[in-house]
Amino acid sequence: MAATSRSAWIEAWEADLRPSPAAQRSAARVEARMRSLRYYGVGATARVPQPLSPPQREVPAPALRVVTRRRRRWPLVALGFLLAALFLGGTVISPMLLSSAVTDVESAGAKAEALERELSADIAVLSAKISALGAPDRVAELAAQLGLRPAEKVHYVDADGMPAEVDTETVVAGR
Repeated sequence: MAATSRSAWIEAWEADLRPSPAAQRSAARVEARMRSLRYYGVGATARVPQPLSPPQREVPAPALRVVTRRRRRWPLVALGFLLAALFLGGTVISPMLLSSAVTDVESAGAKAEALERELSADIAVLSAKISALGAPDRVAELAAQLGLRPAEKVHYVDADGMPAEVDTETVVAGR
């Protein structure tokens, strides 16, 4: 037999083969599995025998009794309202009070900062005035207006090689 192509040669070779008994069993298993998958996949359900439950023993029902007195519920209702009020106070009112306290602290802080800025500006103005009044030219001018003049002779005190004592208290104009 002359084969013109590889696929034709394989088909001719497979046609001459006889399946072994193992191949026949395997093919039968595959066929059975495919049939069962088709059958159960369409909507059939398997019927599995259900175990029977053992008979239950008769249990007598509890004896009924007549209740003549009702419990009052107002203490429980009052307790419920009290708990609701505590819950409301804890979740709503307490944060409001804390928020207002924080606002008061922030407002006091803002006031302190404004006062600090104002005092800083005053300090800057006073420092500028002191610098202007303490300038050597200004001091010389004010001394001339008061009639003060520079010393004609400057004398130095000699302490004979010993350091001169320094007064710790300064007395200004007899005060």
